Amino acid sequence: MKLTRAIAPAALVGALLLVGCSSGGGSASADASGTDCLASGSASSSVKVSGSVGEDLELTSDTPVEADKMQRSVLEEGEGDVVEEGQSVLTSMTLFNGADGSALQQLPASAIPVERSGLAEWAYDGLRCATAGEQIALAAPYADVFGETPPEQTGLENITADDSLVIVMEFGEITDAGDAAAATGEPGTLKSDELLSKAEGKKVTAPDGFPTVKVAEDGEPTITVPDGLEAPDKLEIATLVEGDGEEVQPGDRVYVNYRGVIWRTGEEFDSSWSRGEPTDFLTTQVIGGFQKALEGQKVGSQVISVVPAEDGGYGAATLEQQGHQGDDVMVFVLDILGTVHADAPAE
Repeated sequence: MKLTRAIAPAALVGALLLVGCSSGGGSASADASGTDCLASGSASSSVKVSGSVGEDLELTSDTPVEADKMQRSVLEEGEGDVVEEGQSVLTSMTLFNGADGSALQQLPASAIPVERSGLAEWAYDGLRCATAGEQIALAAPYADVFGETPPEQTGLENITADDSLVIVMEFGEITDAGDAAAATGEPGTLKSDELLSKAEGKKVTAPDGFPTVKVAEDGEPTITVPDGLEAPDKLEIATLVEGDGEEVQPGDRVYVNYRGVIWRTGEEFDSSWSRGEPTDFLTTQVIGGFQKALEGQKVGSQVISVVPAEDGGYGAATLEQQGHQGDDVMVFVLDILGTVHADAPAE
């Protein structure tokens, strides 16, 4: 699901050469606060690529690329001022396995807010020294990008915890957050103080056949599948709390707190609650089991979505890559905390 979002992401990516980022041309040696950029190193400086970042980029330099610490090198210099905290930078990105140079993900350009609190550390270090037109390479050990997440749960093929990752980023226009949303045609964003802290509204009893949900005082849900309850083979959605806020429309940016468990085992496999903060995305950029659970609901609502692999889910192959069974059913509970309509970019 998920830089901020499956790289981000949550959701993503030699001896070091002890030099800072390139200071020639328009590339910066320090970020806007004066803090030095992440140091270059032998791994990141060896990176050579061809093609378009986020589309068909290929790693053309020798492999394996091995990094014992995260490194950042400038491949193409940019121009203009370095991005400031709170601004957004149009970013395209490609993730490679440093072991063999295979492309793991190609992410086309999107506006990414540069905020320490909202980005994974590797992503923030890649972005905080960005200048328009710049292309950079990060080289990092697996753990610096994915932490303790097992490789089979990343959704990426043919990668191990011993591999290094190469992440190539290319930066476009740098704008204030609202201007960035308008430039890309995407809905604007909301600040944390504009969001609900949890679902608020009229409680509703789910129909028979759904897992039970208990909610802590702070709103965090616990999902329990009763013994003997048979998993459905079709997507099933029910409202647990009816909110009275704005209605979520197709293409809206929606802010949610959610928890997902596997029906068969009760195991949590994804949760914004576990990461400590809500997440946001466009309804058209997530799996059908999320999209259909959100569109038509009102802010303040809590929804449970029971998602078979092949009906609104990730599909059997992806579930197996993540260490589950191909026919596993996912159960999501989602609190809808805010929305920005698709036809209303931030001003």
